[in-house]
This record gives sequence, structure tokens and C-alpha cells, in this order.
Amino acid sequence: MVEATVKVSLRGQRRRERLEKLRAARPSPGVRVVPTADKYRKLKHPNGMAFRSEGSVEWPNDRFTKRRIAEGVIKVEESKPAQKQQARKVERAESSS
Repeated sequence: MVEATVKVSLRGQRRRERLEKLRAARPSPGVRVVPTADKYRKLKHPNGMAFRSEGSVEWPNDRFTKRRIAEGVIKVEESKPAQKQQARKVERAESSS
């Protein structure tokens, strides 16, 4: 029998391994947070992202952010689709009554 060998491109293999590592190290998506009181609007994330004068801001979901949420300094803002779904549920409940 003839022995078949498969030559794998080392360059391609290294590229795939490198891209795999980059995907694994990709930062997690951010969370939209809002301060619990106006006195906390001066708070800045270590990456430099500060709060606007009104509304919320998106911060990375890292240890700093989680610690501030646990302390009660900031809270996670509910997403708009979730608020719309809640409003629809209320409307349906009122219409069925």
C-alpha cells in the first residue's frame, strides 16, 4: 500500500491558533449603568469613561463595575426591549380584565 501523508501549512495553523487565542481573550460586552444618585456622576471608570450630565453610560463588565454595583453606587439600566415587553404585558393584562 501507498502511505499518504498530509502536510499542514504551519503558517495557516499558527494563524488559526493565534486567532483562537484572540477570540478567547476578547473582552466581555459592556453593561449600561446609571448612578444611583447625582453625587456619583463624578465617578469615572479606570478606562477613563465618565458619566454624562444625564442618562447612562456603557462600562465594561469587569471587577470595578461589579464592585460599584455591589456597593450600590451604580445600577444596571434595564434594556429598552425589556421595558417594552413589560409594558406590553401590562397592556395585555389590563385589556383582558
